[in-house]
Amino acid sequence: MRDVRTMILLGALLATTGLTVVLGVTDPAEPQFYPTRFLVWNLFLAWIPMVFAVGFVTVRRRGWLILLGVGWLAFLPNAPYLVTDLVHLGDGVDLWRHVLQYGFAAWTGIMLGVVSMLLVHRRVEHAHGRLAGWAVVTVSVALCAVGIVIGRFQRWNSWDLVTRPDAVVASTLEWVRSPFAEVASTGVAAAVAAFFGLAYATVWSLGSAEDFARRPSR
Repeated sequence: MRDVRTMILLGALLATTGLTVVLGVTDPAEPQFYPTRFLVWNLFLAWIPMVFAVGFVTVRRRGWLILLGVGWLAFLPNAPYLVTDLVHLGDGVDLWRHVLQYGFAAWTGIMLGVVSMLLVHRRVEHAHGRLAGWAVVTVSVALCAVGIVIGRFQRWNSWDLVTRPDAVVASTLEWVRSPFAEVASTGVAAAVAAFFGLAYATVWSLGSAEDFARRPSR
């Protein structure tokens, strides 16, 4: 049963990814390169933390665990970041096509982030206890807010952490020192991170709901 659920989960995530791409590729509006090309790239980046998370729960060597954990955390904000792509919605005859395309993308990003964090959470909790597991979740959600500010408003991406780490860190520290200087960006980042955190809490709690449903009736 667990293998079946895993296959269904993977199939559903691939399906919503595919629907996003199909809606963009078949869009009759010009120009074709946007939003499809950028949205596909953002979807690709959103899949990367899932790959790191699968590796994180698979390997046993401590060195690999650290590298995979850092990689997962660095790319995790790309998942909820897809919600912010809704900013590109505009009026027009193809509004509903774009609503569906961006909606599928945002849903896929949130679910990829949630599932990857669930994998990491369970591995950390199993190895170091419940407190450590939830500490990782809390810190990760908070860092997603920072990542959204960096990506959406400062226009950096995860690759820049490798190619231009000094510039990314300097820009981030400038925002951290005065986060309310840009109220809009801070507010959006906090709202998206809260949405992501609540989505995670909802999915995590489904296990309790399933256990409750299995209780014999009296």
